[in-house]
Amino acid sequence: MLTVNDCTYTKDDLKRCEQQFAMHSIWKTAEQWRIAVCPQEIEKWIALLLYVKKRGGSIVPIHPSTPLAAAKKIAVQARCAYLFFHTFETPLTLSNPVSTFPPGLVQFSSGTTGVPKQLERSWSSIDEELAAYTERMARVDVDTVVVACPVTHSYGLISGVLAGLSQDKEVVVLTAQNPKYVLKKLTDYPNHLLYGAPPLLYALAKLSNGDTLQAVMTSGTRLPEEWFQSIQSNSQMLLQQYGCSEAGCISIAMPLRFSEELGVPLRHVQAKAGTARNNPSEIQVTIGRRTINTGDLGYIDQDGALCFRERLDDMINVAGLNVYPHEVEHVLREHPSVEDAVVYKKADSYAGERVCAQVSARTETLSLHELRSYCISRLAPHQVPHEMTIVEEIAKSANGKVSRVKLGEAKG
Repeated sequence: MLTVNDCTYTKDDLKRCEQQFAMHSIWKTAEQWRIAVCPQEIEKWIALLLYVKKRGGSIVPIHPSTPLAAAKKIAVQARCAYLFFHTFETPLTLSNPVSTFPPGLVQFSSGTTGVPKQLERSWSSIDEELAAYTERMARVDVDTVVVACPVTHSYGLISGVLAGLSQDKEVVVLTAQNPKYVLKKLTDYPNHLLYGAPPLLYALAKLSNGDTLQAVMTSGTRLPEEWFQSIQSNSQMLLQQYGCSEAGCISIAMPLRFSEELGVPLRHVQAKAGTARNNPSEIQVTIGRRTINTGDLGYIDQDGALCFRERLDDMINVAGLNVYPHEVEHVLREHPSVEDAVVYKKADSYAGERVCAQVSARTETLSLHELRSYCISRLAPHQVPHEMTIVEEIAKSANGKVSRVKLGEAKG
């Protein structure tokens, strides 16, 4: 059973939607085209995805809030023949006539580490992931899967909706991710597994009375220590899954023991990484015959769990000494007047790279001189930010990610 906000749809309702698609002039030949969809009616989008998957079509989901011009740009870049924008009936016909694309799901990376990349996954690879994922998640005894994150992205769509439906769970999709609304809806489903982005989960933890949150899944970015402690103490079980757009879910930490734990890899994944926290290396995963270099620096602990240290692109080399941004951010966030912090790098003619930081303050009295003195007393000299800026708010994506690359490239 599927519920979107306050409306519930049975399997028969979804089948009727599929039957309507089978009579549509374009959807009835879905296997012949690559088609982009920017949906508003989420229940129809999920029914459409299941239909296109059965037909062996190629589909490009686009976040519902994307403006028309941006959606067209994405569809053209993906070489789609049609774009269905806020409708499933009348498409925009694009200029691309190609109809020889392999069946599967086409998505774009977040772009937080550079230009977004177009990524294609076959339906068979998604089925392989789903089989391994549902096998692992069978250990979590819940009745309802609540998805409070976009279902046009693989985390909410594959791990949340498709995995939940394949386990015959009740799946609830909440399109309005207002923390108070989500918390109220969770009381209707007491034995739940909640999928959400870190900022939402942290907001829910602060609002919760300690017994509203049952099982909680986080993904997308490492939780700051304060967030980790708050979510962990206000939920019955905190889980974290790790993955990438090319491979889907790679591993799950269940429960999450510490913020940088990524968990044991799923059964269809082979993973290589460093041998210890002080000896990390790039996480490399192999699925079948395909090997993927993730760009993440990590290690495998004594329990066989993958652990994350830093993005390779984000690590800062100051005159040959490595600086991990999250370690500096942790120190900055411990200052009583600091609300949040992000650390990034810029080129330096003397040291090669230098440490820079943006900080949002809890009070108006926080000064750069005070911050610098605070850092000097708690960090090694090469870790102390060379440049610091106090900002009103640190810009983040919906899943809590910060583009350190863009910050480092910005002038000023």
